[in-house]
Amino acid sequence: MITRFIRADDFVGPGDLAMLQRVFDELCKECLLSQRSAAADELARQVIQLYKAGAREPEKLISMAGNRLRRPTG
Repeated sequence: MITRFIRADDFVGPGDLAMLQRVFDELCKECLLSQRSAAADELARQVIQLYKAGAREPEKLISMAGNRLRRPTG
C-alpha cells in the first residue's frame, strides 16, 4: 500500500489517497512489479514525490513515474 510512504505531516485527502493508490497499482501492473518489491517501494516514493511537486492528474503521474521507472540505467 502506498500509504506507508506518506508521512504523518503530509496532508493527503481520502480522494487523493485513493487516486495515488490507483496510480501505484496501475504502474505496478504495467511494469510487472510485485507491490512488495524494492522497485515498487521506489516507485511509490516517486509517485508521492511527483504528487507533492504538483502533479495531480492520474495520467500525468502514470506517465511521469513510468518514464522514470523505464529510464535505462548506467
